[in-house]
Amino acid sequence: MSTPYRHLLPLLALLLTALGCGGTQPDATYAGTARYRYEQGMEAFEDENFIEAVKHFTFVKSKFAYSKYAALSELRIADSYFEQDKFIEAIDAYRLFMRGRPNHREVPYAMWRIAEAHFEQIPSDFVLFPPAHEKDQVATREAIAAYEAYVNRFPDHRNVAKAKARILEGRRALADHELYVARFYLNQERPVSARGRLEVVLEDFADVPDRWLEGAWMLVRVYETLDRPADAAAVARRIVQTRPKSDEADDAREWLRAHAG
Repeated sequence: MSTPYRHLLPLLALLLTALGCGGTQPDATYAGTARYRYEQGMEAFEDENFIEAVKHFTFVKSKFAYSKYAALSELRIADSYFEQDKFIEAIDAYRLFMRGRPNHREVPYAMWRIAEAHFEQIPSDFVLFPPAHEKDQVATREAIAAYEAYVNRFPDHRNVAKAKARILEGRRALADHELYVARFYLNQERPVSARGRLEVVLEDFADVPDRWLEGAWMLVRVYETLDRPADAAAVARRIVQTRPKSDEADDAREWLRAHAG
């Protein structure tokens, strides 16, 4: 090359390295290419072009398995499924990440997202469909279990407070379902079946006070119907002792005065 162009040699060498054409630093080229393809995936992800994003992330995961971007790509694949409302696929992808990388610093995030994916599948109230509490609650139970696993394992993680709120929301939905079924049985004049549902509320849902009170007072009346005054009195006393300032406690006191002496 002639003398006037010698000052361009360093710039040309730098350009070739940036393009992955240099062979002097293979580790840097490997990591740089992985980062570049991951960033391409993130651009597509942020543009909500999730199909294209998954292609980039899958390429990084497959071709650069020893790069830190492989782990991140696995998570972003799961995130891409989540954002497309493909919650079952998202859960499977997050679990695959956790199995393959059990000590990765993003395991708490993966556990949180698994719980969120279950939560998104919980029946919701919609004007054209039956109320949520009338529907099957399998997804609700799975979400609660996932949130509890996350909270128990990572009690200081950033989303713990929100997870606890989700748990309570799910617990309230389960209690509503039990109360709904109990009312259904009572409307069908099947107090024995209603009793079983109300006993579940009494024993399992003290952490949802308003539902617990409603179920406990209904159970007093059901026991009365079934000619079980001692059981009715026991539940009435429990209401008074547990929630003494509630309206149900006032009703329970009146019932006790009238029936238990």
